[in-house]
Amino acid sequence: MQLISDYIKMFIQDRKVYCEDVTVQSYIFYLGRFTKWLDSDDFEQLTKHTLREYIYSLRTQMKNTSIATNYRPVKAFCKWLYQEDYLDKDITIGVKLPKKDPAIVEPLTDEEVHQIDDTIINNSLNDHLALRNYCIFHLMLDCGLRRKEVVQLRRLDIKHGRIIIHNAKNNKDRIVLLPDFLYLSIRNYYNESHYTHDSVKNNSTFVFLDMYDNEPITLNTIKCFYQDLKSLSGIERIHGHLCRHTFATSFLQYGGDMEKLRLFMGHADYEILKNYLHLSLVYPDVYKLDDIFFK
Repeated sequence: MQLISDYIKMFIQDRKVYCEDVTVQSYIFYLGRFTKWLDSDDFEQLTKHTLREYIYSLRTQMKNTSIATNYRPVKAFCKWLYQEDYLDKDITIGVKLPKKDPAIVEPLTDEEVHQIDDTIINNSLNDHLALRNYCIFHLMLDCGLRRKEVVQLRRLDIKHGRIIIHNAKNNKDRIVLLPDFLYLSIRNYYNESHYTHDSVKNNSTFVFLDMYDNEPITLNTIKCFYQDLKSLSGIERIHGHLCRHTFATSFLQYGGDMEKLRLFMGHADYEILKNYLHLSLVYPDVYKLDDIFFK
């Protein structure tokens, strides 16, 4: 009997060749959830009907947006099976997902950003940690960086007026403008953290370090930072991606164009950016980016 688990192992090995580790781990997690739901490991049960039944079972457990997140890796796996001739036909064709939830994500306002800054400054264990968290928050807010891009940021990537992002999503490089106030804050933090602590090697090029062991921060460091920020600031909707979301909305609100926004954010096309264009029309009090983006 052919086993689904054997094909999944081959699929994961294929993805490891060109996908990032976090993407591979995502495939492993969601395909594991799918196989756990199946009645058996028999490869013959992989049919279009099975996929529809799986989507229906997900509808009883989660929102429509989460259903899409769970189904995408399964769809990619099934398409790979067809492309590699392990399936006679593409069983994903004609399998539809529920419509996306009509959720609107409100961007941050100037007042809320000031409130968050005060929270960072007043609730950190020391001034050094406050400066680090301030820089992380504003890199995501004022430059539109993703969490991973902040974690991987190195000293040589930061120049006066710009940041060079290496190996971003889809392994692309890009340049993002850097406001003066943020450049000075990052420089002050880096000088303090890398040259005043004996435990930090001078050749450590990562910008942001963990305050306890002086090792580079991780994705979980930023996740925990925003979890704490949510409860301390009283702004329940705050999270890392909301900062990037606010960056895009503000850029369009105050005069930026779609092509420059696409380049700054590292998107391949305008499809996702259309949502920000709509929000820029209905949220006139969105946080205002630095003038460097509009010169």
